[in-house]
Amino acid sequence: MEPTYTDRYANLIEDPVMKAYFSQLPGYIQAQIRARKQQPATLEELQRMVDEVKQLF
Repeated sequence: MEPTYTDRYANLIEDPVMKAYFSQLPGYIQAQIRARKQQPATLEELQRMVDEVKQLF
């Protein structure tokens, strides 16, 4: 059975690799990622979102 999350960013906390990657990002990028409706489910999705945010700035 897969874990269910009540917090849409709980998987960032549960996955140590994603947590480490996310925590080293500048605050403005973290804020943009948190503001999105769709949560990143994998490290690759998180990295893609970061690339999209960087293109905006």
